[in-house]
Amino acid sequence: MPPDLGAPNIGLMFVCHCRALTDGEIREVITGGACDLDEVGLRCGAGITCGGCCPLIEELLAKHAEALRPPPLAASA
Repeated sequence: MPPDLGAPNIGLMFVCHCRALTDGEIREVITGGACDLDEVGLRCGAGITCGGCCPLIEELLAKHAEALRPPPLAASA
């Protein structure tokens, strides 16, 4: 089966170049309880130097929140 080229390999893509943090490291911070950009910055330093990675961090936060959202209930007929 070919790899999914639409999704980055977790832990292999640098998100914050200033702090040399990968998407995997930032995901760990998010799954550890960081729920917004400020909290991610406090926990690992991502997004607090130049801010260039902030859009990617926001995307990771949104994907995590979406994964936690329960599926919609099926309509009864």
